[in-house]
Amino acid sequence: MIDFGPTLRRIAALLVCAGFAGLASCQAPALDPEADAVARAVYSEIRTQSPSLQARLSPEIRTPQTAEELVKVRAYIPAGEPSLGKAVGWNYLSMVGKGKTATLAHEYDYPGKVVLARVALARPEGAKAWLMTGFNAQVATTEELQALKFSLAGKHYTQYVFLAGLAASLGLMLAALIKVIRIKGLKRKWLWGIAAFAGVGSLQMNWFNAVFSWKLVNIALLGAGVVRGGSRFDPWILTFIVPLGAVLILTGVWAKPKAEPVVEEAF
Repeated sequence: MIDFGPTLRRIAALLVCAGFAGLASCQAPALDPEADAVARAVYSEIRTQSPSLQARLSPEIRTPQTAEELVKVRAYIPAGEPSLGKAVGWNYLSMVGKGKTATLAHEYDYPGKVVLARVALARPEGAKAWLMTGFNAQVATTEELQALKFSLAGKHYTQYVFLAGLAASLGLMLAALIKVIRIKGLKRKWLWGIAAFAGVGSLQMNWFNAVFSWKLVNIALLGAGVVRGGSRFDPWILTFIVPLGAVLILTGVWAKPKAEPVVEEAF
């Protein structure tokens, strides 16, 4: 019986470390409570036409044009009192000598409708308060958002082909890993096991509208999956890479054990 345990544990540990390194490099910062409160207040003051909004506007947007744009935006916002609101996205940027900027997105539920409000804020160097520099709102019915959920029904044939490609990419990687573990006499199996998950290129599809994109110049590990943003307005995105490492291992180009020297016996 072949003991898969040690090799699998070492490969898993290295892949987990690589995953944590990737998460550390792209992890979103913690939500700033002060900026979050200002963004919520901005939305409330826009929808209720509160005069308090004027004091929250950055000086460069305190113009008649901004007032006209806010009137247009307000017309799209449903009437009535919304839910408290859920923070679904945020990012911050600090610039030396210029202060900080922030963009926050919140979802507000109304009967049969949902509003996604994005508020852009800035706090100049030395200033104590956040000021609004931009605002955007999207409105959708609950039925429209339902269509963004992941489903196999009623999709275009290209979406099924893409999903099959994603499954094939993962399947080849796993098959290559199993082959590496089963090869007798192969040194550094843990390294070849990682190579089984290496690939090139990047193929991506928006599952809602089947919009497809690809990049040739890209090297990744475990580049296959289905992800979605934090908002209900975000579509599901399918991604996978061409599993070059797995193909080279399965075809015998990579991960070949050294041949044992032939010993001739004299008679």
